[in-house]
Amino acid sequence: MTRRGRLRPAPPWSVSVAVAGWIGAALTAVVVQVVLLAVWNPPSGLGASAARAGAQVAGGAEPDHFNLAYWQFAVLQVPLWGALALVVWAVVRRHGVDLRAALGLNQRWYDIPVGLACGLLAQLLVVPAIYLPLARFIDAEDVEAPAREIMSLADGAAGVAVVVAGVVLVAPFVEELYFRGLLLRALWGRMGRAAAVAVASVLFGLAHLQLLQLPALVAFGLVAGALVVATKRLAPGMWAHAAFNSFTVVQLLR
Repeated sequence: MTRRGRLRPAPPWSVSVAVAGWIGAALTAVVVQVVLLAVWNPPSGLGASAARAGAQVAGGAEPDHFNLAYWQFAVLQVPLWGALALVVWAVVRRHGVDLRAALGLNQRWYDIPVGLACGLLAQLLVVPAIYLPLARFIDAEDVEAPAREIMSLADGAAGVAVVVAGVVLVAPFVEELYFRGLLLRALWGRMGRAAAVAVASVLFGLAHLQLLQLPALVAFGLVAGALVVATKRLAPGMWAHAAFNSFTVVQLLR
């Protein structure tokens, strides 16, 4: 089998380590979130909060956070973001390699306009094209429901600022750091570029636990993955992710 198209040198960490890191970060986040929900809703108790969250996750959904204040919702995202960032740092440093060089964290000035343009084009052209054949079966409002629920928490300037900062800045940085940094590079070091981008994109979509949004998430993953593979840098994918999320936020805030 030809080795063309693979990342050389291949990252020292394995795909299984990268996947285990996601699982560990997700489990850690769920435990912390359940404890916080129990503290904020003491009559329900820790057991009730755990059972409710477990049932929702088992049903393919994220734990219900939409009956909270915006600051509580924001705090609940921190465990996953922090755990993912810590996993990426720990895996890379454990193998004695420089974080910036290993993940392609350097940036060039044109990464910003290129990434922003690709993220917007993904929202304006790619996503509508994907859902057009599915319009008879999937309502557009159902696809927008998770984002609409998040934005409904932004009551006032402070709420908007907190939610937008998380959705547009923090989430794109952390998710790209893991999916197109740690995971994609592990895959790319062991298979061809196209296969690595495809697998990482599907896992990116599945990790969000949103069935109706899965086609759009996978499509964006392909765009971001192609940018990272083409440039060997994470910055274009991060900016594309920020633009992709920003488009939805602006649409819902109008």
